[in-house]
Amino acid sequence: MKIVLGGNMYDDATMEQFIQDAGDIGYEGVELRGVGEWREAKYALSKAHEVKKLLQENRVAATNLSLFVGNFCCNSEQENEAEYAKWLDYLAFAEVIGCGMMRLNPGFQHSDEADRSDFNRSVKWFQKCAEAADELQIKTVVEMHHGTLCDSAESSIRFMEAVARSNVGLILDPVNLYQVPAEYGMEAIRLIRPYLLNVHVKDIVELWGPRYPWAFEYGDYVAHIGQYHRVIPRKFEGPSKYYCHRLMNQGGIDWHEVIGALAEVGYSGPLTVESVSKKGSELPQYRELAAYSYRELMETLARTGVKPGSGERIR
Repeated sequence: MKIVLGGNMYDDATMEQFIQDAGDIGYEGVELRGVGEWREAKYALSKAHEVKKLLQENRVAATNLSLFVGNFCCNSEQENEAEYAKWLDYLAFAEVIGCGMMRLNPGFQHSDEADRSDFNRSVKWFQKCAEAADELQIKTVVEMHHGTLCDSAESSIRFMEAVARSNVGLILDPVNLYQVPAEYGMEAIRLIRPYLLNVHVKDIVELWGPRYPWAFEYGDYVAHIGQYHRVIPRKFEGPSKYYCHRLMNQGGIDWHEVIGALAEVGYSGPLTVESVSKKGSELPQYRELAAYSYRELMETLARTGVKPGSGERIR
């Protein structure tokens, strides 16, 4: 399994700092985020050759573009045309920097509340984007995420089967599924294995209430994602649930189960560190957090008997 650094913890840092830290620490790749200036596809395209040089100088590969593009089930046809145009610009950027995977969002509406016409609209535009990506041999991936059409293993498979394109796959994010809550261990991993192309690694834990200074509510994603997409929140919310970010293996996610299950099904793709630290909290930030997460992930692989760089168990 390839160890990759995600850009979450560097959202307000420079691209140079992010890529240099990844190379210095020992990460094999980086997942670039479409935030800040980079949320504008034409800006990213204008910087493509600079990014390619940075990647080469620091000996890391771009494994995925983590983009805020799509959201097709929540948009009008005119809005989806604009999202498709943005997608084409990012495809050109990915081609220059040698990135073979790009995240595309089917829609921020709970899978059990989207009607058939919304679902079909998302499938249609997703197919169109995937076909454009396939011409460049680029994979189109959906991040399994609470509050979306792909908020469980079952709903994700349903969407994959509807899109039915060979270059489309899934990003498993156990933290997102933990908040649904939905299965993220062996049962889910076996189900999604034919489509699994990336795994996001971070940790949170559910709290009893909001008293912890850095607690966040389940519905916080609405405001966060709302910076980029129209979000349709759940119609009938239950009691409030609260969480906080934690270091890997110090929260509620059973990472030994996840990595053991990934090895058992023969997964050998990226493990992308997406650890998050709110400013002012007791958690480390930037390079310190990236270095800690790298060490902890490597130790977890060793404890689980998995050889880094492959999906094989150490005999």
